Amino acid sequence: MRGVVSFFIAIGIGLIVNGCAPTGTYVPGEYSLKGCVSGGAELKGLRIDKIVVKKSAHKMYLYKDGKVIKTMPVSLGKNASKGPKIKEGDFRTPTGSYKIINKRCHKVKYRALYLNYPNAKDIQRAKKLGVKPGKLITIHGQPYWNRDGRGDSYTLRHDWTNGCIAVTNKDIDYLWAHVAIGTPIILED
Repeated sequence: MRGVVSFFIAIGIGLIVNGCAPTGTYVPGEYSLKGCVSGGAELKGLRIDKIVVKKSAHKMYLYKDGKVIKTMPVSLGKNASKGPKIKEGDFRTPTGSYKIINKRCHKVKYRALYLNYPNAKDIQRAKKLGVKPGKLITIHGQPYWNRDGRGDSYTLRHDWTNGCIAVTNKDIDYLWAHVAIGTPIILED
């Protein structure tokens, strides 16, 4: 039992040091996947036809018929301020044009919309540099300790992901209902 407690204390300290949890609020656990349907059949109402993320502004803009209909604050990769993603493990968020290729329930980050990163341009650049481009860039919700949203002001003031775009759980629910697989997404500096 003592080893288990030490393990969770170490994880909590690691999350705090890495900017992933406010001091004193870490709650270990995972989201349940029960009742969460992955894929894309759960679309309701208005469909977003383009997403634009302006990394320097930490904002996501949702478009319908050429007009912004909703704006969301975002958190980015821990090293997003150092430029676009170049290689696996650099903790940067990519820059470029992508598409949403999958929607999956996620035990750690609630829900996630997967981007087609790396695209051909990213692969070519990485090959030229002799590095791996990385993979699995998503738009995702919050860690389990912030499942109720009380830590949103903290997580949205810090870049803390491995390179993904993080939004509040309320905002990922909106995206889940209004963004179809195939929707274009542009990530700008």
